[in-house]
Amino acid sequence: MPKVNSYAPAWLCRPSPGASFLTSKSSQSPAEDINKTSKSSKPSSNGPNRTIARRGNEVFAVVDNEIRWSNLARLKDQWQQQTKQKKGSAEVGNATDAKLPSYRVLAVPVYGLIKQIIPSPNGAFLAIITEHTVHISVLPDSSHLSSSDSTPLRLKTYQLGPTTHVIPEAPVVSALWHPLGLHSNLSGCIVTITADAAVRVWELDRNNHWSFDQPTLAIDLKKLVDGTSSDQDFAPSGFGKNKGFSADLIDMEVASACFAGSGEEKEDAWAPMTLWVAMRPGDLYALCPLLPSKWQAPSTTIPSLSSAIVPKLAALEQNPEEFDEELTACRQQYDWLSEIDDQEPLGLPAGAETLQGAEIFTRPANPSAIPRLQGPFRFDTGDELDDLDLCDLLVIAARLNVDDLMMGEEEELAVDISEQDKLSATVISLSSGNGRVHVCLELDGVEGQWLPKAQKNAFRTPLSEPSDLVLVESLDTVKTGEATTWPTFTKDIHSRYSFFVTTATNVVSLSLTAWTQRLEAELQAEDSAGSAFRLQVLCDGNICQREKILQVSEADITSKNEHLAASLVFYDFDLGYLLLTSLPSNPYAAVMDSPEDAIAAAFESRLYEKKAPTASSAAMTPRRAPYQVPAIFYSDCPLDSFVEKHVPHRQRHTLKEQVRLSPATLDLVATAHRVLSAHTNALERAASDLFRRCERLQGEMQDQLKQISDVAERVKGVTSEIGEDGHRTEGVRTGEALDKRLQSAKDKQDELQRRYEALRKKVLNSGGRPLSEREKAWVTEVKALSGSLQPSQTEDQDDDQNLVPRLETVKRLAQDLIVQTKTIAAKSPSPAEPGSPSSPGGAHPKVPQRLQRAKVADAMRMVERESAVIDAITARLERLNTSL
Repeated sequence: MPKVNSYAPAWLCRPSPGASFLTSKSSQSPAEDINKTSKSSKPSSNGPNRTIARRGNEVFAVVDNEIRWSNLARLKDQWQQQTKQKKGSAEVGNATDAKLPSYRVLAVPVYGLIKQIIPSPNGAFLAIITEHTVHISVLPDSSHLSSSDSTPLRLKTYQLGPTTHVIPEAPVVSALWHPLGLHSNLSGCIVTITADAAVRVWELDRNNHWSFDQPTLAIDLKKLVDGTSSDQDFAPSGFGKNKGFSADLIDMEVASACFAGSGEEKEDAWAPMTLWVAMRPGDLYALCPLLPSKWQAPSTTIPSLSSAIVPKLAALEQNPEEFDEELTACRQQYDWLSEIDDQEPLGLPAGAETLQGAEIFTRPANPSAIPRLQGPFRFDTGDELDDLDLCDLLVIAARLNVDDLMMGEEEELAVDISEQDKLSATVISLSSGNGRVHVCLELDGVEGQWLPKAQKNAFRTPLSEPSDLVLVESLDTVKTGEATTWPTFTKDIHSRYSFFVTTATNVVSLSLTAWTQRLEAELQAEDSAGSAFRLQVLCDGNICQREKILQVSEADITSKNEHLAASLVFYDFDLGYLLLTSLPSNPYAAVMDSPEDAIAAAFESRLYEKKAPTASSAAMTPRRAPYQVPAIFYSDCPLDSFVEKHVPHRQRHTLKEQVRLSPATLDLVATAHRVLSAHTNALERAASDLFRRCERLQGEMQDQLKQISDVAERVKGVTSEIGEDGHRTEGVRTGEALDKRLQSAKDKQDELQRRYEALRKKVLNSGGRPLSEREKAWVTEVKALSGSLQPSQTEDQDDDQNLVPRLETVKRLAQDLIVQTKTIAAKSPSPAEPGSPSSPGGAHPKVPQRLQRAKVADAMRMVERESAVIDAITARLERLNTSL
């Protein structure tokens, strides 16, 4: 669980370059917001506010409806250079760097209100989403953006679907870059989802402008939910067509969508090709597999699918009558996988980047390119109201089971899966408009499914049937009675099962890491006795850890429609573990401690245990966000532009004349009063907030002085002693008493440390999973081998089971052979002697010398081999005895 070390750093506060990058040039006054609200009859539409995005350390932000670019590391360096210049110690080169512009404006031909910006996975494109339109901009390299030129940079921009995503059509809810699409500097794959439940897959190619006009795959989920055959037309209604009335218009209103995986090797194979769609009333649907015409398969996808589909098909074929529908669905998966196996991997396009070890394939045409719509997935909240008003969706895919994948294989797959990030179930998090977050589990898993062909007597997949999700916990992120928000999710960097929730006024961190570890250990336990009870205890206990990271004060909110942008999380050497979000008036950030920082802090605490506590450490106060100057102090006075904005041109000449009592004059005075009162009210609230902060600061300083005084009295009591007259004398006592007291505390600490280490070792040795069958067999073999090496205690014991006599016999034979070899070698005559085997005139024929040497060499090799075997057996027995 991340802990906040500090809040907005100085290089993000006014008047630093970072603050100017994320704030409006002329802050809006509350009077202007009142004027806009009174004039606009149409209320502002809801939707996610993803107006800041990242590409490494680069940040793209939407401010004043213009896209700005900057590098956080450069902003921090610029602030440091400016600080040095103020102190008069800046160098010439640093002064030149400090004059670089803090940000660069990216000019794009987008005229609607920008609500989302989403960079592509490789950073080559930027998707710009308004309420009804989608634009794709080509991003230049960071070196080109970081030049000293401060003029706006016009980007090459394409409008996606000029006749599809337009104002008369349904609003665009989500735009997602496909995790398995081919992304390069010239191509990309994006999926758009509109509020009327239309899903479109766009395979972009800069060399083919037609790819930006028409999608390669378009699916209407309202038609697909009632579909019975893959031969039906599931395409959404075209531009200008009368769509008519549908009973699913309300129940199928899309709130958000996301892919279950990102294409990593550690994820479930179906996850990155599964699109989850959340509806506003509370239903969830899944499309699997949703693939572009050319897609990349990670190295574990095809083996994982094969190891899951083939055994399942073989098991179902044993009872075909009992599992008729499941068998037909599994055969569809087998046909789909067989078509992939029959393909040869395609070549990598120029400039394209793929996942590590991935291969490129063509999307199978059999059974169909459009999958079956699975769902609705629902969960019971216990409330009477069925409408949950869902806003955002986050799906964490189940981890890949490497043991099942590599069962029976000689070579192990090089996939490193951490135990804390491993869970064999899909975690689904949903946020609602009232700020509540629902955490659910999907235990069955979503696999590829398709509708059947329209043939006689053919298998017909039933209509989409409801499926239950396990509701784990529901948490509130805002106080009761606050305004309706649109909470958005942001994934954490360090932990897979941790994420941040950004509402209109705060950012909350939620972590499931500790709970998922306990849950996975229980799900994978071989001993199922009492499993139901333990699972109930797990689900009834503390599941999700919640920590508030940021909170926006009321004085910082200048408009009722302001909403924090979806948070960004950075982890860099220069920036640290940083969370960043912003309002149009102020940026907000929090520097948190990473797992490495927590370990370093624990190490440092051990180093400083030997030091005595100081008064400053005892009087330390909890950290809180620094004071941010309210934006109302930087906003323009509304009276400066009152005449231009509120007085019609035909009445401006009356302002130079004598004031006359008339309805027009009354309206003018009332308008001026309304504008001025709104501005002064905001100024009063900001000033009162500053006054309260100053009063609180005085009280805290008094508390700290009191704590320091108490510590000083305690120090005096420790360093003084009572004399013979009964009075306390200060500074007389030597250091012996202090040293003795300190040594006693050290001894007690060491004793506690020893007890802790002993308990920890005892727990580690007593815990663990039960032994498997192979481990039990190995232990039995070791015990039998150890027993066979012991001397025979009974006369009737079988000699074949005891290896000690055999080992002694082998050693004795080896020694005899060595002695015989040396004797034969010593007695053998030299070749020059008469009567030798090589001498033709010998009296007695003997064995030829060549054969004799060969026999001796064979004997020596046999002796060496037996000696090596004996040494290996002896070493192995020693290792086994040591392990036992």
